[in-house]
Amino acid sequence: MDFSINAVTRRQLFQGATALVGSLVVSRAGRAASAGENEAKKVVRRLVDHILQLIQNDSGGPGQIRRLMAAIESQTDLSLLARMTMGRHWRRATAEQRATFVDLFRSYLLQTFATRLRRYAGSDLADAHRRFEIMSTQSVNKRDVIVRSRVVPPFGPPLEVDWRLRERDGRPVIIDLVVEGISLLISQRSEFGAVLERAGVDGLIEELHRRVAEST
Repeated sequence: MDFSINAVTRRQLFQGATALVGSLVVSRAGRAASAGENEAKKVVRRLVDHILQLIQNDSGGPGQIRRLMAAIESQTDLSLLARMTMGRHWRRATAEQRATFVDLFRSYLLQTFATRLRRYAGSDLADAHRRFEIMSTQSVNKRDVIVRSRVVPPFGPPLEVDWRLRERDGRPVIIDLVVEGISLLISQRSEFGAVLERAGVDGLIEELHRRVAEST
């Protein structure tokens, strides 16, 4: 994911992410909430373990990126994330525009997500499991669960990474990622919103076409 957004300031993104995540209140004792939090934690742990295994066993290159993208997509509701990212403009788009946007958004988001995660992991995975630690889980708004984690890149200080999951079709799926207070959903919505206001849905589709082409 590329969090270098020009359309809005880091402070605005942090405030927006805070508003989106809301008050993270630890759920009171209850079987349903506890089960939901445990399942969400398992999803994140399973995804990270799979990603680390792919990076460790693969030789790298385009094939590795494709496999990383497939692993991420299996635990993520990209259609929902695409709709949430487009916001109010989604209702105004035609069926063809929506389908095209979702397809391009999927390619763009997975590519940037996979590239960033591979960068975090680095090439030396002798201590891979020490690079990632789940700190806590919290229920949010009776629908979502936040899995709070810490990632230690090969170089640089540890990063706080929060995974937001929502139950869809009977299982929790990832719908947002907050890295050091910067929400992927908020940042993409802000950036794409600026393009939508300036050039409309077709303009955003054209911009995504360009970005996907550049990343392949």
